[in-house]
Amino acid sequence: MKKFLAGMGALCASAATMAQAPAKVPEAPASSIKIYGVADIAIARYRTPGESKTAMHAGGSGSRLGFLASESLGGGWNVGARLEAGINLDTGTSSSTNGNPSRVFGRQAYVELENKALGALRLGRQQGPTYNFFPTYDPMLLPAMDAWGVVTTLAFPAPGVASGNGTSTGFLINPTGRTENTLAYISPRVAGVQATLSYSPDEGSATQPALLEAGADYVAGPLQVGVLFVRAGATDGAGAIRATDTNSEIAFGAKYEAGPVHPYFTYIRRKSTDPTHAPGGGILNGNDETARLFGVAIPVSQRGTVRMTYGRYSSGTANSDATNYGAAYTYAVSPRLMLMAAFTHLSQDGAARYGVFQSPRPRAGESVDAITTGLTWRF
Repeated sequence: MKKFLAGMGALCASAATMAQAPAKVPEAPASSIKIYGVADIAIARYRTPGESKTAMHAGGSGSRLGFLASESLGGGWNVGARLEAGINLDTGTSSSTNGNPSRVFGRQAYVELENKALGALRLGRQQGPTYNFFPTYDPMLLPAMDAWGVVTTLAFPAPGVASGNGTSTGFLINPTGRTENTLAYISPRVAGVQATLSYSPDEGSATQPALLEAGADYVAGPLQVGVLFVRAGATDGAGAIRATDTNSEIAFGAKYEAGPVHPYFTYIRRKSTDPTHAPGGGILNGNDETARLFGVAIPVSQRGTVRMTYGRYSSGTANSDATNYGAAYTYAVSPRLMLMAAFTHLSQDGAARYGVFQSPRPRAGESVDAITTGLTWRF
């Protein structure tokens, strides 16, 4: 943590010194702007005993339209900004990110000051340490269908938010996690290690916790390992929304991308299932909950890969554990176009009613199956 803060301090001090330097005749800035996007669409069939559903929605990375601007300031300094809007390709509407449909640039909206030797300081709405953790340690890369997405979100639109009734809503560490009003520092990679630190204040909100995220990873050839820590602050509550205690989560990830089989592993632990204050004192559910995730990617041709994931969710609520496994085949038609087909199965204990992405909500204890096929084109 001290190294993170020292890096942020050095970056800010260097930027201030640069800003106070005597004025010189400006040179033509080396600036650029890039427009990019992703068209991601899939058709899925969900089934749970007594009910089924066919839906069209994002299959992998989610559709988006983005604008990325940058300018060289000289002396190794750059300034940049990103505005990225999520799109529901099936309807043409803005995608709802973390349960909030009102955002225009719901995926990202930030400005960044970066120095290759000191790192980067970023302000705004971001895909921070949590969001970036998952594509690193997820071999299937299809959150709607693989164990990484199914087990960590449990089909809730805002995973990890206190339920207020003692039950789980999933983990703050999940593939949808983004933060707003965020100040972040991203270190340069030194001797294979890169660190990130971000803080999102509550801005006086009685129901929105302040959020601290810290992550680090180490790369050595085909091996990569990482750790991630997230802490949500206490809230005072307002109206029908009760106060909450602080809560934290920690995750470890590892992957090895060499040889005929590439193994992946992730472990996540949430300190309290529901940190909402109980009427008689304490919190509603102080039991921890965990997710153990295993997976492999098996290249079967120059362009085709078989991907498999298995996840075990251990709940802080009695008789509410769940198990998920998924399998997919992806084919890279070109470096930018990927075709995929996938299957997933969720089984759960008798008191659990978790779904799979947009599936019908099953009756307690019943399983959910889903199959999907689609494409992702990056342009």
